[in-house]
Amino acid sequence: MKVAVLLVATVACDGPAAAPDAAPPWTAPTTLPRLSLESGVTALGTRLVVLGGFDTSLQQGLHIATTVNTYDTLADTWATLPDAPVAWTHAQLAAAGGALYLLGGLDGTDFVARGDAFVLPAGAAAWTPIASMPPGLERGSAAVVVSPPHVFLLGGASTTAALATCLDYDLMTDTWTELPPLPSPRSHAVAIRRQDGSLIIAGGLATLDASQPLAETWMLPLGGAAWLPRRAMPTARGGCASGNLGGRLVCAGGEAGVGALSVVEAYDSNQDLWLTEPEMPSPRAGTQGAAIGQKLFVPGGARTLAFEPTDTLFVLATTP
Repeated sequence: MKVAVLLVATVACDGPAAAPDAAPPWTAPTTLPRLSLESGVTALGTRLVVLGGFDTSLQQGLHIATTVNTYDTLADTWATLPDAPVAWTHAQLAAAGGALYLLGGLDGTDFVARGDAFVLPAGAAAWTPIASMPPGLERGSAAVVVSPPHVFLLGGASTTAALATCLDYDLMTDTWTELPPLPSPRSHAVAIRRQDGSLIIAGGLATLDASQPLAETWMLPLGGAAWLPRRAMPTARGGCASGNLGGRLVCAGGEAGVGALSVVEAYDSNQDLWLTEPEMPSPRAGTQGAAIGQKLFVPGGARTLAFEPTDTLFVLATTP
């Protein structure tokens, strides 16, 4: 979700409108403590983490937060962690071994790509710098796959274009290496890693706006030199909230053309098959998702392609 698209769809609004009640298998158990749009999102054990992003609308004057909110999915309570050391949107956020990793993102309303990286160890009072991305490979809006001791950043957005390059960050050695590039550039894609070690990536945006949504699905076998085509998504889109639920890549909402989406689809990589799931209670774009147990958590985002963040939390429950 970038300025070129958002300004077309921006509407005047005095505040966040009420979202429709969610119905099973979607629920809305709580609301976020703040508005959230284009935040970094990940699962930290049984906690949902929402970092940074826009917390005001364009009409109010865009502000990028450094706040790190956590939702305990078992206790149904919100808390905070130490503020992020930078104010970014479209951040790549990952969790492993009880620590949080902030691996690049986009800076300011000009969406300047940054490659700085930080870690917040469990119980720490502040974030610590770690190795930055290699020069020239800075990015935000990448598809993030956590597979300790690796975190993969697939595609993404530089300051000026969507990217085909893919990065592998080694948690143990604090080093970055490149993987084979994607067949074509894309930001806002979604991805998982299969049990056999292969990587799956789907959808995305071919440009820095939603004018060219993609439906392609690709697989990189473990140790492979090139990505292989798989069955395309039924609905071309980028920026959906996604998660790995029982080995399936679930993609909820997102953006395509000039609209936000509510459609939900899931990819079974073993059968190379896309399935349709129950739609979201309301369209959502501009938010990532996180899988915790057999549930997909979708915090914040926008109902349209406008700088109008919301404080909703939608949860999709699936059957193992």
